[in-house]
Amino acid sequence: MKKRSTTSFRLNPKRLPKTDWRSFDAMSEVERHQAALSDPDAPPATRAQLAQARRVPSIRALRAKLNLTQEEFAARFHLPLGTVRDWEQGAHRPDRAAQVLLKVISKDPDAVARALES
Repeated sequence: MKKRSTTSFRLNPKRLPKTDWRSFDAMSEVERHQAALSDPDAPPATRAQLAQARRVPSIRALRAKLNLTQEEFAARFHLPLGTVRDWEQGAHRPDRAAQVLLKVISKDPDAVARALES
């Protein structure tokens, strides 16, 4: 069995590590950028990497834009309520098919609702 060279862990969204934001807020943009560049474990993403990144719409922001509760959003788009809650709370990320659905919902929610009614 081959040993893994990296350690994986999962953050508990209810108990995030504490961060001293005062020192961060005291830094200028240039200082923040230099600090990011100096971290070998987490270099800033390049423009090319950012362009290729898959962006998942924020479920909460999407619901707010549509002025829907979690229950209404789940019912309108035929999604399990627990799934919507898990996505919002960060317990789970939408899979690729769900990401596509959310993107389409964000572009034309009425068309999605009409398609699901038939």
